[in-house]
Amino acid sequence: MTRQRGFTLMEVLIAMALLSLLMLALGSTLYSAAQTEERVDARVQSAEDLRLAARFLQEALSQASLRPVRQGNERLRPFFSGQEQAVEWVGVMPARYGLGGRHFMRLALERDVNGQGRLVLRYAPWSDEPGGIDWARAPWQALAQPVTGLSIRYRHPLSGEWVGDWAAAAGRRARIPSAVALDIRGPQPPWPLLIVPMRAPVVSDTDARSEGFGP
Repeated sequence: MTRQRGFTLMEVLIAMALLSLLMLALGSTLYSAAQTEERVDARVQSAEDLRLAARFLQEALSQASLRPVRQGNERLRPFFSGQEQAVEWVGVMPARYGLGGRHFMRLALERDVNGQGRLVLRYAPWSDEPGGIDWARAPWQALAQPVTGLSIRYRHPLSGEWVGDWAAAAGRRARIPSAVALDIRGPQPPWPLLIVPMRAPVVSDTDARSEGFGP
């Protein structure tokens, strides 16, 4: 009678240990590959957001209108307000966004319901007498997220100084800055400093003067 030999308990344990090590190594490799893919996707998305935001701002913010409007009981003056974390202006919405034409716009750092910051553009239809615009109810688009910080600076067309409060720098003279610099923090990889030269469209704004725009 032929005697059949099987695996001993020790051999089975050794085989299971080797198989476990192999599965662990394979799992770590797959996890690392997935993380790498996520990082690459995040960088590609951030780069695309930067490209779209920069292109939009170059088109919309750089052509801020100098056409005067009446705001409440104030005298006619260009609709432009610049603070350190928000800027409001009248610009032409690119037609490819489906909302072409002149709009009131506001760019600011806002937070969602989870407290995550994002760079938000809000817009409202143009009117010769806008009154008080309810920005909280205005349509919006997120240009970048997550955003942990936003700093906006304005270059004075005469002195060349960069300031954070345009109302104080402009004084009583109705003018717009020669350039706007946006430091947007949070996206990965980090965004460079965006500097948008202001060039009011002379064709539609007969009050546009060379001292009010240009780098």
